[in-house]
Amino acid sequence: MSITTAILLGVLGGSVTTTGIWFWIDNKNADITKITTLQNDTINKLATLNASISARELEIKQQLTAPDLIAVACSAQYMTDHGDLLCREMFCRLQTREGDGASQVECEQIANVANSIAVYGMCTAPGIDTTKCIDFVTRRK
Repeated sequence: MSITTAILLGVLGGSVTTTGIWFWIDNKNADITKITTLQNDTINKLATLNASISARELEIKQQLTAPDLIAVACSAQYMTDHGDLLCREMFCRLQTREGDGASQVECEQIANVANSIAVYGMCTAPGIDTTKCIDFVTRRK
C-alpha cells in the first residue's frame, strides 16, 4: 500500500465518520427539539385546564355559599313555625364552605341539638313509653 492510498483511505474514513457523527448529533437535536415542543404544548394545555378547573371551583363555591340557599329556612315564617335550628345549622354550614367561618364540629353540635329535640318530641308522643324510646334512640346513636 502506498502512502497516497493510505492518505486517501484516511481522509475518506475520516469524512465518513465525521459525516455520520454529524447526522447522529443533528437527529439527536431534532428529537430534543420535538420533545421540548411537545412538552411545552402539554404544559400549556395543562395550565389552561387547571385555570378552567379553578374558575369552575370558584363558581361552585360561590353558588354553595350564596345566601339565597338559606332564604327559606331563615325566613321569619319558617322560624316561627319550625324554630331556628335549621337556619342556624344551614348558616353554620354555609360559613364552613368559605373556609374562614365556623368549624365542622360547631355545625355538628347544632345538628345534634336539633336531632335531640326531634327525638324528644317523637318519644313524648301519646302512647309511647318515653323512657324506653329515649333509651332505644340513645343506644342506636
